[in-house]
Amino acid sequence: MPKTPCCLSGKAHDTPAATGYLAPAMGPSEEQPSLDPQRGREGLEDHYERWFAQIETDFRATSLNELVVSLAPRGTVLDIGCGSGALSAELLKSGRKVTSQDLSERMVEMCRTHLQKQGLSSDRVRLGSVDSITERAAFDGAVALDVIEHIEDDIAALETIRAALKADGHLVLSVPALSRLYGPKDVAVGHYRRYDKQDLLDRLAKAGYRVDSCRYWNALGVLPVWLSNLRGKRFDESMRYAETPAQRALNTALRTWFRVVENNVRPPLGLTLLVTAQPH
Repeated sequence: MPKTPCCLSGKAHDTPAATGYLAPAMGPSEEQPSLDPQRGREGLEDHYERWFAQIETDFRATSLNELVVSLAPRGTVLDIGCGSGALSAELLKSGRKVTSQDLSERMVEMCRTHLQKQGLSSDRVRLGSVDSITERAAFDGAVALDVIEHIEDDIAALETIRAALKADGHLVLSVPALSRLYGPKDVAVGHYRRYDKQDLLDRLAKAGYRVDSCRYWNALGVLPVWLSNLRGKRFDESMRYAETPAQRALNTALRTWFRVVENNVRPPLGLTLLVTAQPH
């Protein structure tokens, strides 16, 4: 599930250019877009508000959340960057005790609204960035879906999350994959980077994790995003809003594909990297 930007202060900017994560080559008259974290956060919030009505039918969110719930540990779970609350709701329904946290006031309000509509408690929904997490060895699990790419010092953020986990706790993490696909959408929603597999594994090791599994997800999206980037355009995701019969039909077909294929077969590449890890 995409999450809101969350920046840690006092750290050097980890921009795509600075880290070697480069957007695809653009035409001679085009400039590589520059990242504005505040505008990125607003862009992500706007996307979520438009998409909020489809929270229970969106092909990506419902399919990924289903997979994540199967990976998350039982007991107490911290949902970091909870966004619209779709994942928090599924975790609560499955019997976990969930603390939902997001940096954005708009997201926190959406999360509370969604949980209440589902007849679930919203008492443990709170506002805060990753560096505001004060618990130590308190959670059986933490879930951070599409969060750390919004953070300048992602290793420090991962260390903060690790400190909040019990010694035998588990992290479920998703990030945008394939650094060469960094492009207009990443800039628009405030991504500092996309991750290559080995780079992500190295960062997790530096942050004190032992990785149990790391897999790609959403192979279907690689080609259209690559082609959109070549044109210097953001990939059109309007079908996710399911505002027309054709969009709703496509969304349903894609949801079936992801649940049947992507959630059960590990593709060699994908737009997302999904990791499970433990403190070591």
